[in-house]
Amino acid sequence: MKNETMKKKISYKDILYKGKRLTALCLIAVFGVGVAITANMQEEIPIHDGDILVDSLSVSEEEEPAEEGSFEEMRANIEMDRNKLISTFDETINSSTNESEKNNATSQKERILGYTENELNCENQIKSKNLPDSLVIISENGIRVTVDKQELDTNTVAKICDIVMRETGKTADKIVIQSKY
Repeated sequence: MKNETMKKKISYKDILYKGKRLTALCLIAVFGVGVAITANMQEEIPIHDGDILVDSLSVSEEEEPAEEGSFEEMRANIEMDRNKLISTFDETINSSTNESEKNNATSQKERILGYTENELNCENQIKSKNLPDSLVIISENGIRVTVDKQELDTNTVAKICDIVMRETGKTADKIVIQSKY
């Protein structure tokens, strides 16, 4: 009888976990809507041979001089966003009493720091080979390399792809090389 009359206390953990479930459901719903929209698109996606992905309208054998870009600004914005995220992870690591939460925050922080280090290594290697300036962004899904060049020739694409594959250990099908323009 005593247990029946006692009201359940609501803790911040209950609210947090319910909020996470709600967030996950919202993400699933948004993903479902995205799948439904893209399924109805009439445009055919060309079949890819899996070697090197190039997001450029024209690929030629001739090289053109690269134009000035704002890769430093883009890199600074990415770094600022990542630093905010790392700061949040640090807060969680320092204030949480839950060991699994701390471990998760630590692994996420290390993953982001690893991405940043690999990106900078790739960019430096590309620059050292006298290839056009590039911005490398690594995520869980793959690697996107934006090149500061109007038209990408196959030789440049192959060299950049080779450098990124060596530095990251990823396969070519996970790498997208695109022109900034």
